[in-house]
Amino acid sequence: MKNKRVALILLTLLVAIFMMTFAAACEVTGDPDSLGIADMNFGDRLVTGLLVFVLGLAMVFIVLFVLIGCIKLVELLIALPEKLAKKNAVEAVKEEKREEEQRFAEEAEALRAAQEEEEIVVAITAAITAYYCGAAAPVEMSELPFRVRSIKEIK
Repeated sequence: MKNKRVALILLTLLVAIFMMTFAAACEVTGDPDSLGIADMNFGDRLVTGLLVFVLGLAMVFIVLFVLIGCIKLVELLIALPEKLAKKNAVEAVKEEKREEEQRFAEEAEALRAAQEEEEIVVAITAAITAYYCGAAAPVEMSELPFRVRSIKEIK
């Protein structure tokens, strides 16, 4: 907050110095009555005065709009690092979420593979038991002439 105020004050001072330098460079030389106002009647003087008034008022508002634009530009430049930091934080959170989803998918795939292996072992054991003992009489595992300790794939 303090940095923003300092930046705005510095910008205002710089613009004021620039405007004073520009005004000093635009020095008017010659006859102060170059428009011939002294020779005009009242109506012409009134119109000329109103034109000078409108031009002066327009110049004031133009300079005010330029100052407002400069101040908005400084605000944007000051807020830019904060916006970039927020954007990077959001991207980091999204990346973490993607990594977590990927880890979850890998764990789910490993669990499915383990379940499939167990199903294969059960099916092979049941097939061997049926072959040796026949399907007619149920046999206890301890009565079988073999024991399945592990099943490995032959490549």
